[in-house]
Amino acid sequence: MPTQTTPQPASANARFLDESILPVFTDLRMTAFGQTVIDIAHNPDFDDWSFSDKILYAIDKQVAAKRERRVAKLLKASRSPNPDACVEDITYAPGRTINKEQISRLAHCQWCQNTQNIVILGKSSVGKTYLALALLTAACRKDYSATFFRTDTLANHLAVLTPADPERMTFLTELHNTDVLVLDDFLTTPIDTLTAHQLLNILAEREGRGATIVTSQFTPDEWYKSIPDAVIAESILNRLVAGAEIITIEGENMRLTPNQ
Repeated sequence: MPTQTTPQPASANARFLDESILPVFTDLRMTAFGQTVIDIAHNPDFDDWSFSDKILYAIDKQVAAKRERRVAKLLKASRSPNPDACVEDITYAPGRTINKEQISRLAHCQWCQNTQNIVILGKSSVGKTYLALALLTAACRKDYSATFFRTDTLANHLAVLTPADPERMTFLTELHNTDVLVLDDFLTTPIDTLTAHQLLNILAEREGRGATIVTSQFTPDEWYKSIPDAVIAESILNRLVAGAEIITIEGENMRLTPNQ
């Protein structure tokens, strides 16, 4: 039988648990775990903790760090113009028609799971975009993918990508498959029939596959005025509004306040 050797402490070989060992943890992609272990070793507050408690504490730190990196990656991929937007910073000022309980419920993102659309309505500068971005952040925190576009920017992007361009299919596939698609400033300006048809195709492909958030200064019944083809307009309206949660925001100009 092989001879069992007695484990030897690292200190016997002049190795100690300090910052010099951190690169080893980094190579193992366990930087947060390693840093926590090093901190524990040099912090007397942990002296009375059991070995198991110390290890579990370090594991929790590693898991939290990995989750933060995942959320940061999803937010970067979303093209959010304000990745710091969050439901915690929404302002519930007097006269502002935002229901705190409703926002708290939406922050749990069951609407993502149910592929339910959200339509946010209100005049300019009442905080529609911030709310949409806060919900986008909430979705990323729950590990859902997201994509943000101003509607006119999306239309311009589609116009540049010709049907023969291979990048077009890649781009459309992203729009079809993203868990949450935000269309900001929806129909602020009229769109032509071709753009309306492309938008309808995107929404049709997303049915049952993802949720769409729309912000608009106009109520859905006014969208018809911005779409030249009545049949396409009706189809777009039905796909966005049927079963959607509609939030109407009123109140002061939120661009003059630090939070939204």
